[in-house]
Amino acid sequence: MIKTAVYNLMTYGKKSLGFLLFIVCSIAIYTKVLAHENWLEYGSQIRAQFELIPFYDWVLLLALMGCNFLIESIKWKQLVQKNNTISFAKSVGSVFVGQAFAFFTPNRVGEYIGRTIFLDKGNKALGVAQMAWTSYAQLLITILMGSIALFWNLPFLPWLKWVAPLLSVGAFFLFFYRKQFSGRAAVLNRIQIPTPAKASLLLLSFLRYLVFTAQYLWAAQMLGMDIPIFSLVSSVAVLFICLTILPTISITELVVRGQLLLLILAPWYHNQIMIVSLSSLIWVVNFLLPAIIGTLLLLGFRLNR
Repeated sequence: MIKTAVYNLMTYGKKSLGFLLFIVCSIAIYTKVLAHENWLEYGSQIRAQFELIPFYDWVLLLALMGCNFLIESIKWKQLVQKNNTISFAKSVGSVFVGQAFAFFTPNRVGEYIGRTIFLDKGNKALGVAQMAWTSYAQLLITILMGSIALFWNLPFLPWLKWVAPLLSVGAFFLFFYRKQFSGRAAVLNRIQIPTPAKASLLLLSFLRYLVFTAQYLWAAQMLGMDIPIFSLVSSVAVLFICLTILPTISITELVVRGQLLLLILAPWYHNQIMIVSLSSLIWVVNFLLPAIIGTLLLLGFRLNR
């Protein structure tokens, strides 16, 4: 009973903190962007820029989104196929349904529930543990790339640039550390995965990270944003690591992501409305659209049952 109360308190705390962060960032974006005296002029520029974007640019951006979820589906199928009868199509569907559940939950925890819907009965709890490995692998890559970006381009508190690499080393050690439990803890041995599987997860997570980065580069090119490639890549790396730390949900992450990009890209680009447009475009493609697809797939799955 105490554990339940503590868990509920932590859940409400994360939601409250995430909502407070949403309010603060909303006010910041309004004061910096929407209340800008040149808002109408910038708005006209954005409309004109969107009208100039050719159709194949949109196709490539959506193709990158598909590649992103394709890689994640491969990771998911590799982990669960040993204990579940799951086709590749079902793996893709479970990833999209996970996005639908993640859209309204703090730090995307609902994604665990969404993915396990497609697993065989009796293996759902194990599926949650297996998904933790995929999330851990993606987190490691995010921390590693963010650490590199901070090491080379940290404008304040220089000593901090050594903290992130040390955390990366510790996180990688824990990821590959393997221990055989005994006694009552022996049940944990079932959720262990072999070292080759861990290495495969890291490789696929790195490929997915490259796709995420490519989306930002391509979207910035679509919007005509003249930002040095290295500066944009390092800024995106810092953005990813910040979004990993901050307590948000996908529906409010749009505002938080926009405010972070405004702060991170400020040294290299000054059109704040275009920065918010870049953030919003990525959010729609990577979060809103997949959540809609996942909702439709979930509806079809329920109707078929």
